[in-house]
Amino acid sequence: MKDFLNDDAFVRWALHNEQDAYWQKVMVDYPDKQDIIRQALELIQQLHNAEEYRTLTLSEEQNWKRLRKNTVHASPLALWSQKRYWVGALSVFIIVALVGGLLWIKKATDSTTYTKLVTKASEKSPLIEKVNNSDTTLKINLEDGSVVYLKKNSRFSYPAHFTAKSRETFLSGEAFFQIAPNPKKPFYVYANELVTQVLGTSFDIKAFDNDQRVQIKVRTGRVSVYKQNPIRLASEESQHLILLPNQQVVFNRETESLSKQLVADPIPIQPLVKGEKRYFEDVPATTVLQALEKRYGVRILYDEELLAKCIITTTLSDQPLTNQLDLICQTIGATYREMDAQLVVQSAGCP
Repeated sequence: MKDFLNDDAFVRWALHNEQDAYWQKVMVDYPDKQDIIRQALELIQQLHNAEEYRTLTLSEEQNWKRLRKNTVHASPLALWSQKRYWVGALSVFIIVALVGGLLWIKKATDSTTYTKLVTKASEKSPLIEKVNNSDTTLKINLEDGSVVYLKKNSRFSYPAHFTAKSRETFLSGEAFFQIAPNPKKPFYVYANELVTQVLGTSFDIKAFDNDQRVQIKVRTGRVSVYKQNPIRLASEESQHLILLPNQQVVFNRETESLSKQLVADPIPIQPLVKGEKRYFEDVPATTVLQALEKRYGVRILYDEELLAKCIITTTLSDQPLTNQLDLICQTIGATYREMDAQLVVQSAGCP
């Protein structure tokens, strides 16, 4: 039973019914554990109710007096049984509280924060810190020609002079980066648990210390994103994700998971230029999809043979990609969905 009582996910299920399908499956898969699971459920819920209504304190004597008062007509044997039950329940409660506290302290100690990162980096060389508490974006020019646009309630630290091999910076909050290209000297942004590595590109990072999510969106170019744990000011790219324009990565601090997806409204990586083809008349849908793929830098997957007979007439615009794809799919009777930061068009074809 102790394993279940020390399992945070199990406790959340007992109190809030989280991941109910998973735990119900556990009950089915392990029938020999069902009685223990039910006992653990009942104990957690009783302890929770006891704490909520303040009927359980750390004083055994006070609890015993309260039980005696509420069970005046009970037999001595019943009273002794109840006392033993609550003493045991209190012991388990204290153990669970201590274990939970230790886990919380460990998690807080292991977490990677801006302050810890800056402290570590300052051991090698002094850093310049910029803090923006105003409503206006603060523009920061770095010595290599890169520009950082620091947004409200954000902090950014960087060395006055980058080293010969890398450009390391540190962010807490939100900022937009325009990085000067330099293939021989990668640019790093340490934003709490995530590291963003680039050679020359533009992207946005949102990584406030108290937010549950860390988010990185790529505007142009390509970046490599990976999680660092614990604090190390060096590249650890064993589980890195490559982000292209209009892609983003979201790090969930609770589950410590990284997920890659498209941004909500993909925009053209470059505007239409004079003389570029905008109007398509009586062409296969594949021709327009190829043009959209190129303009937005987003991979669009489809069955070329099926869509070759779907003839459409349309005009490209600077609207978000999803708006234009909605129109095309409505025209040819198709649908699309996002999968691994790509768009998949599904169609039965055209007669």
